[in-house]
Amino acid sequence: MDKKRRIHHKRRKMSAPMIIVFILFIIYSISILAPFIWMFINSFKSVQEYNSGNYFGLPKVIKFSNIVEVLKFEIHSQSILSMFITSIILTVTGTVVNVFFSAVSAYVIAKYKFPGRKIIYSIAIITMIIPIVGTLPAMVRMMETFGLDDSILGVLFLYSGCFGFNFVLLHSSFKSISWQYAEAAIMDGANRFQIMFLVMFPIAKGPIVAVSVLEAIAIWNDYSTPFLFMKSNTTLAVGLEQLQTAAQGKYPLQFAATMIAVIPIVILFAIFQKTIIRNTVAGGLKG
Repeated sequence: MDKKRRIHHKRRKMSAPMIIVFILFIIYSISILAPFIWMFINSFKSVQEYNSGNYFGLPKVIKFSNIVEVLKFEIHSQSILSMFITSIILTVTGTVVNVFFSAVSAYVIAKYKFPGRKIIYSIAIITMIIPIVGTLPAMVRMMETFGLDDSILGVLFLYSGCFGFNFVLLHSSFKSISWQYAEAAIMDGANRFQIMFLVMFPIAKGPIVAVSVLEAIAIWNDYSTPFLFMKSNTTLAVGLEQLQTAAQGKYPLQFAATMIAVIPIVILFAIFQKTIIRNTVAGGLKG
């Protein structure tokens, strides 16, 4: 009985800190959600109503036409709709290219022993330390030399780098997968490409999907790369910045445009949040 009382006392003792932590997380969640809810409500107000001082109340008349007007809004002969489509194309293709090369490189270095393997891995880590500002002049000169400036192909070329955060996470994931699966496949007559694509990649499906979602969010929100290397056919992230000047004073239109940019990412994260949380552990991905 004394033992049960002690356990019960411990649980009661721990409940107070847990309640405090829970309350803090609730407050933090509200602080994150409140701006989005406020922006969502104001995106359906008319410009006149918002400028008259109705900043925090519900819209008197819901204006769904704000979304249509924003999609037709042109900035430097480009509409927000065309920027939205460009962002989707760039995000999908960029994610596929980046994750494919990262996964292949991570798999080869994690599972095959060859001279210089550790050096390559060290270089991958070092490149993450170098700030992008330090390599920017060389990057711009390289793109101009190869004729890849101002094109989606050039941006995809930059996104195709196999080193970086995704490489490190996938490397740790492939490292944790037993080679016995490959040995069984070899006995069945599978070659090295079949082992990689038909055995190892399906086993690491969870981490690959998690990395793909995170990469898609990063590309969708990327501002600097399209701004520098896709000036004639820009993305929504760049368009939102330009919209602030083009639609100056028309805040409901700016809010509506921001919601158009945010909602796809929120939906994507909501669909795959369990996969991301399940496969992401402190500092790495589990297989």
